Order: sequence, then C-alpha cells, then structure tokens
Amino acid sequence: MVKIAICDDEKSYQEIISYKIEQCLKSKFEMECEIHCFNRLNDLKNHLKSNKIDVVFLDIMINDENAMDWSIKNLKSKYTQIVFMTSFPQCAYNISEANCCYFLVKSRLTEETLTKAIQRALQKTTKKDPNLTIVKSGSRNHIINYQDVVYIETFDNNITLHLVSSDNITIYSSLKEYAQKLPPNFMRCHKCYMVNMNHITGYEPHKFMLSAGGTVPIPPKKYKAVVKTYENYLLNL
Repeated sequence: MVKIAICDDEKSYQEIISYKIEQCLKSKFEMECEIHCFNRLNDLKNHLKSNKIDVVFLDIMINDENAMDWSIKNLKSKYTQIVFMTSFPQCAYNISEANCCYFLVKSRLTEETLTKAIQRALQKTTKKDPNLTIVKSGSRNHIINYQDVVYIETFDNNITLHLVSSDNITIYSSLKEYAQKLPPNFMRCHKCYMVNMNHITGYEPHKFMLSAGGTVPIPPKKYKAVVKTYENYLLNL
C-alpha cells in the first residue's frame, strides 16, 4: 500500500491527478494506494505530523504561496518524496534547494511522465541501505552492514571482519582486493589492518583506540601521515 498526499488548491485537478495516480499504480506497478487530498498547506502539514506519507504531489503555487519555499522549511523528512507540479515552471526558481524527487509540468502531464515520477519516488522510498552487503564465509552467507565493521585484519590471504557485536567473520580475500568494496570511512592504517574511522575513539603513538575496545596498530614511520588522514576525515565530515 502506497500512501499518497496531494496538495493543490484546484479541486478539479486534485480529482484528475488522484485518478491518474491510482490507475498508474495499478496498471504499471500492480500496487494499491491510499490518497489524501488537501487544498491548504497547513492542512497537509498537520496530516504529516501524525501520518507516514510515501509521496507528496505538491503544486508549487497554493493560494498564492510558493509551496516550494514552504517545503524547504516544513518538509524535512528524507523518507517522504516530493513530486512538484506546476503550470508555471518559472516559479521553480529554487528547485535545487528543495527535496525534489520529480518535477511535473501540468500541461505536459502524460502517462509516461507520471509513471517516471512514481517510479522515481518508489525507488527512493524503498532504497536499501547502501552499506548492506553479503559476505560468504565457507558455506554460509552473512548479511552485514559495513558500518558495523570496526576493523579488518588480514593474515595469509584471509581477512577477518571484526564487528560491533564482537563476532568475527573470516573470508578468503586479500585486504587490497577487499578494500575496493569498502566505503570511504575505511582507512588502511597498517599493511595488515583497515579501520572504520567512525569507530575510532582516540589515538596515541602508535595505535588507534576503538569503540568496541582494543586497538589497531599504526607503523611508527607512517604515524604522522595516518593521523593526518584521520584528522582530515573528521574535518570534512
């Protein structure tokens, strides 16, 4: 069930777009929907306070108020996707600042453009965590989140993932090869170790202290360069 909100001060257009959205979801995506219509921004705002909405179809000008400006201040949820609609494209002057999932010009609305708008919105609301991955150890497949990996250790062409849960997963791979899969918050601080910089709680010559307890070493010759990399990461978060 997809939960939709439509905010447009023209009741006739509310009826048109509601019907088109419902038909599109049924025919193109085989999905049911629940649609709520509003003709005032405050009514939409009050509804969103106590209801989870997947997609808002929002007319840019509502009762002479620029709803795109309004949305920047009032619609801060990253989950709810906003499809802006307008008969006056020039009113979308600040679209780069808004949480705009898709932009529809009413006079050019077609089945194809509406399908693209809904598809884009659904992709964003259901997007999986990009840090989820499958790790195979022996005959078992583990699903882990990279952000739960505190550090990685290598020995004899095997690497061990040390997790927040204190579990360890060992897989056959070189550290150099596996490093290519990791997000940028992982740093190779030693030829045998990579550390998740989000789990560093402190450092001293010649080691990092970790949130899960324990430490990872830093070679004395690389200490200044490694610490500098970590400090740059903190400054540019």
